[in-house]
Amino acid sequence: MILLATLLLVIGLADFARPQDRPADRAALTRSALVGALVAVLVVWGAGLAWWWVPIALVTVLAWVVSTPVDRVYPWPIVGLGLVVLIVLAGSAHAPTADGWLTDWYASLEVAALRDVSFERFALTAACLVFLVESANIIVRMVLAGTDAGVMASEQTLKGGRVLGPIERILIFAMALSGQYAALTAVVAAKGILRFPEISRDVAGRKAEYVLVGSFVSWAVALTFVPLL
Repeated sequence: MILLATLLLVIGLADFARPQDRPADRAALTRSALVGALVAVLVVWGAGLAWWWVPIALVTVLAWVVSTPVDRVYPWPIVGLGLVVLIVLAGSAHAPTADGWLTDWYASLEVAALRDVSFERFALTAACLVFLVESANIIVRMVLAGTDAGVMASEQTLKGGRVLGPIERILIFAMALSGQYAALTAVVAAKGILRFPEISRDVAGRKAEYVLVGSFVSWAVALTFVPLL
């Protein structure tokens, strides 16, 4: 699982380093690549992994960043990322166990709640949380843009999606991980209630479609990681 944690963490932090409200210029792409490379080096070094995982992680994050611009929509980056995740999961049985200064630091923590949690599970959980903030926003945006330009235009009138989306995903991820399905249902119902006044005034139904598609994709991304933990 440490390899998947590395991949998600590198992509998640690299996406933080590039703008999501406008096309990224060369400087932004370079900054994103440098952040990804730095994170890959630190995790590989800290987890005691083979150094050839660094270029693999870097190539993956570069392909993701370059293929997911704000001004164009392609379906294949999401499919490609899913295939990479499946390949990493398939090879996890033969992956080395994390053993480096990061594992030593984690073992030295005197936190009762983490006593029975392995380092690899902790690392994967942290990486999932990072990925759910900005990278998941990109996935939701790509699906919405590929659905209908009119649906995507509703983002301008339904404010706060880019902020509320990550908060909602993290809450759903945490509740599902802890088995709090009643609370998860309450969050989903609360969103429908809060969005109802805006949606009810939309005669064409674009806002309703935007909320439904965006919400279901967002929840699906959050819940996808739960079985891995």
